[in-house]
Amino acid sequence: MESELEKDRLIDEIADILVDVVGWIEKKDVLPNKEFVRDLHIAGDDLTVFATKVERRFKFKPAIEEWRRIGTIEQTAELVLRHNV
Repeated sequence: MESELEKDRLIDEIADILVDVVGWIEKKDVLPNKEFVRDLHIAGDDLTVFATKVERRFKFKPAIEEWRRIGTIEQTAELVLRHNV
């Protein structure tokens, strides 16, 4: 139960980071399972800045290959949890 609450808090905080980076997207549109590129139409530099801000905020540095497998807020939260156990 505790880990689910932690994951929910992470998802919320990561969504805030995405909204801040992109600028034109509203938080209500950023659902945990919506894909950055296909559903939210975010790509390129915005995703790079988003990844950098997530790494700085949560103080971790995953391999580039790990980031390539990330496509949603929920997957981003799971990545953070894996590196910050």
